[in-house]
Amino acid sequence: MEEIEVADYLYLTRFGAAYLEDIGAVVVSDIHLGYEEVLAKNGIFLPRVQSDIIYNTVEEIMDKYNPSKFIINGDLKHEFSKNTPQEWQDVYKLLEIISKRSEAIVVKGNHDNYVANIASKLNIKVYEKYQEGRYVFHHGHKRFRWKEFAIIGNEHPSVGLRDSVGSVVKIPCFLFFKDKKLIVLPALSIFAGGSDMLKSDIMSPVLKGVDINSARVYGLWEPYGIIDLGNLGDLL
Repeated sequence: MEEIEVADYLYLTRFGAAYLEDIGAVVVSDIHLGYEEVLAKNGIFLPRVQSDIIYNTVEEIMDKYNPSKFIINGDLKHEFSKNTPQEWQDVYKLLEIISKRSEAIVVKGNHDNYVANIASKLNIKVYEKYQEGRYVFHHGHKRFRWKEFAIIGNEHPSVGLRDSVGSVVKIPCFLFFKDKKLIVLPALSIFAGGSDMLKSDIMSPVLKGVDINSARVYGLWEPYGIIDLGNLGDLL
């Protein structure tokens, strides 16, 4: 399935992006550009393939939805303490790609201490929290208040699906709390494997204030797109 409408004009998509038709926006989270360079400094070497995959995914999202606004909801980059050379290159290029077709909006995540230095080169503002229409966008690494819909990242949610012989397939997912009007986005990064919500401790302080088992789980599985897996509590 390409997308699932979870509320009027609010769609969760197979790309890991939410499409907010009423404000003409898409939102993604947890891209973690520069991940490979940070690991290389610690002696772990990965092929630098993530950025091109992210660029292509972003282009696909824009081709599909033609958004007037493209919101990155935190952790655009990976290194906490500075902007690495790879981050300067990859973050700048991604924001440039977006800016040619849409308005780029960056919400600051806990990894984004210096991302504003890069974004400013393209006259893009970085927000601690961004609000548009009925939506509040926050990375989710701190508590905050909202009245209508809140959209966060930070948690990198996934679920490990197990069969009768114990095999496990771990897939990224959206979490949707209908009563709280809260959406948790999956990580767009190909390296952010995600926290298995069926067994991991909760990371985001926002999620520590809700009944996690009440979340509706929408998994992203390449052969099938986005699929409704039911309530998290029923998957335990």
